[in-house]
Amino acid sequence: MRCLYLLLLFCGLAATAQAQDTILRTNGEEIPAKVLTIQPEKISYALPAAPADTLYLPVTDVFMIRYANGTKEMIYTATYAAAAPALTPEQARRQGELDARQYFKSPGAFWGTFGATVVTTSVGWLGGVATGAAIAASRPPVHNLMVSDDKLLRNQDYVRGYQRQAQRQKLGKAAAGFGAGVGTSVAIVAIIVISVFGAH
Repeated sequence: MRCLYLLLLFCGLAATAQAQDTILRTNGEEIPAKVLTIQPEKISYALPAAPADTLYLPVTDVFMIRYANGTKEMIYTATYAAAAPALTPEQARRQGELDARQYFKSPGAFWGTFGATVVTTSVGWLGGVATGAAIAASRPPVHNLMVSDDKLLRNQDYVRGYQRQAQRQKLGKAAAGFGAGVGTSVAIVAIIVISVFGAH
């Protein structure tokens, strides 16, 4: 009987842990919490470990809230779109592209494709092509963008320009990783062939 009570207790705790909101801050931090209120200036919430204590965050620090029921509410964009720097859509897009060239780094696109290409040499580098294509196809999420001014992230044209340029750069790095992987694979095969046939 005691085992049954413990089992029910653990199931209840697991359900409680699953049924919580997540606050995504503009700096990328995720806070598991129960959102209590959303006011024009601040958001009040409670942590699961201390549900009686009410904590506050300025709305300027909150990008989005993922509720326990699966719905999402964009706080950053909805509240501060009007405060974005005044740029025409073309200027914002161009500025986004320039900032992506200067600030966006994606070493994973190169090394992920390189590694997949070297590892899948025996199947004709299909793994490298597939990995590179998958990496290049995804745009970086807004909360991961490195920018000169955070206020620019409030401009959707800027974000689209930045993400488009970042995606191009990821494609270039994936292609470079594939080329380096093919070169490395050919060199490894050549060394093996020389060592095997050169010994006879």
